[in-house]
Amino acid sequence: MYAQVVVDEADIQFAQRVDRKALAAVTRELSQVSNVRALWTLAVQWAAIAAAFAFVFWVDRWWAWPLAAVVIATRQHALLALMHESAHYHFLSNRKVSDVVADLLCAFPLNMTTAGYRHEHMLHHRYVNTPQDPYLAGQLVDASWHFPRTPLRATAVFLADALGLYAPNHLKVVMPWTYWGRLAMGAQPRITAGEHLRYWLYVATLVTVLVTTGAWLHWLLLWVMPTATVMMAFFRMRALGEHPIEETTSGDETRETRDVMGTALENFFIAPLNVNLHLTHHAFPSVPFYNLPAMHAAFAKTGLLEDGVNRFETYLGKENSLFQHLTREPEASAASVSQPAALGQPLHS
Repeated sequence: MYAQVVVDEADIQFAQRVDRKALAAVTRELSQVSNVRALWTLAVQWAAIAAAFAFVFWVDRWWAWPLAAVVIATRQHALLALMHESAHYHFLSNRKVSDVVADLLCAFPLNMTTAGYRHEHMLHHRYVNTPQDPYLAGQLVDASWHFPRTPLRATAVFLADALGLYAPNHLKVVMPWTYWGRLAMGAQPRITAGEHLRYWLYVATLVTVLVTTGAWLHWLLLWVMPTATVMMAFFRMRALGEHPIEETTSGDETRETRDVMGTALENFFIAPLNVNLHLTHHAFPSVPFYNLPAMHAAFAKTGLLEDGVNRFETYLGKENSLFQHLTREPEASAASVSQPAALGQPLHS
């Protein structure tokens, strides 16, 4: 059966918009880019990945492989978050250098391209939760994204992700962001000469390392496989916390995006590098990831963040959690969006 959730009157308030002018000064201050913090964070992720690989070699037991794969999946998710920073032009202060670094050390290792991701991501920000939003368009036609569900059926979706059963669905979404997808499909933007050069430099380096070390199996099982399995389960939980998935919207930007605070453990696995503060990011997209907590604190003072509506305390807890929201009664979901009238009924299965 579905989880029971009390519907608060805040769920049906009239649309409110963020007064960005009132927060202009703090936004300007927190939008300063720190190359040192960005590069240090990137180095930490790769150090954790290297440690996980070393752990498998050192322990030399079968059980070390799945443990290392899970840790690596969390850091792959973090690399995607850093690619996202470059997509917003605030990973490094020099935009061209930022894209080169993000491609070579974040995007290419995960079969992405920063420019390909940026194209659709900017459309998402511009048309969030509307028919022009490419993310929403893909989710509406994929039943695995339709919630609420019973706790058992919701758990089954995440388990299927962890087993790679939804990998073909995810591949369709990310194909326009990949080098080969952009090349074969003519996806925008067109690949530049610089991208061609650095992509093949990356491929040559990877092949050289694998041929020299003979670590093909380690690469396949500890790097390639987690991207299509465990990482996608983490990604889905995080993405479901970011936006309601509905056929029509209210035009209320404060209700169409959410912040999930998360515990330290949840954020390590599900939402690394402050990507859990998604409403704050959408409201103030110029703020780098390391300043989002401070921006969230300033944003919270406006009174537009409300528990169970656009702010959740945890992902998997028992009180004001995302999982509780995703497994609520469908009737409660419909009631919570009965106003304004323009908002359609949520999908659920």
